[in-house]
Amino acid sequence: MDQFLNEREQIVLKMIVEEYIRTSEPVGSRYISKYSDLGLSPASIRNVMSDLEDKNMIKQTYISSGRIPSDLGFRYYVEKLITYKPFDRAVFDTILRNKKRNVKTLFEKLTQTLSDMTNTVSFVVFPKLDNMYLKHIEFIRLNKENILAVIVTKAGIVHNVILEVDQSISDGELVAIANFLNEHFKDKSLMELKNYLFGELKRDRERIGNLYDKLKKIGSSVFQNDEQGYEVVIHGLNHIVDQPEFKRDVDNLKNLLDIFESKQKMLQILNKLSSQNSVKIFIGSEIGEAI
Repeated sequence: MDQFLNEREQIVLKMIVEEYIRTSEPVGSRYISKYSDLGLSPASIRNVMSDLEDKNMIKQTYISSGRIPSDLGFRYYVEKLITYKPFDRAVFDTILRNKKRNVKTLFEKLTQTLSDMTNTVSFVVFPKLDNMYLKHIEFIRLNKENILAVIVTKAGIVHNVILEVDQSISDGELVAIANFLNEHFKDKSLMELKNYLFGELKRDRERIGNLYDKLKKIGSSVFQNDEQGYEVVIHGLNHIVDQPEFKRDVDNLKNLLDIFESKQKMLQILNKLSSQNSVKIFIGSEIGEAI
């Protein structure tokens, strides 16, 4: 951010950004003259606003004499002018110290708390199944054609996967398959298990005997979908509805809610952003460039 703004310009830009965020309405010179400590007339404020417009920090709408922030103005505000309120770490420490929660419920509580604190949407993505480490696996028959694979990871996350199976697989064979996987892959990554099932299993064909085909089919079904195991927990969608810009623009609200409700869309966006090594804020057109 190499743009230079003098003190007056910074004050006016800060007021425009914050009032526009609050109301989603263009901000006029009279408002700034009345509520700022600059002691300037509306005419003088308009001169400052003109300078900001020349620097591409604000822009004028077609329907009002007021101004709204540009993407560059928002970026300057975020990097130079914004003030942060400290949050109470004790709230999060209390959640993290609760040993009765497994990882999933822990993330859900953290997400909900963060959403309540920020009055906006908060979400967390559980890691992909094959990136976790196995603690225990069990197969439960639901009916003749379907079984439930219950996969418990060392992180305390439980994944339930419904699989279609050959009716010839007996309950005893399901137990034998689960015992084999628990014995050989406990505390190992599920990626190792996946690689074994898709390649290395052939080496043990003679040792496994008649379980080979059934183990391969059941095990491979667990990993048949590359996205299997991802889960997005979202809290605070109600806060979006309360944002002033969406109260008048129902179409944009619907499009945004559709993205949050679509697991696939969320994962596509988050996968592209996951390479960032630090906190990253995307503004306006930057969002399109990021995804």
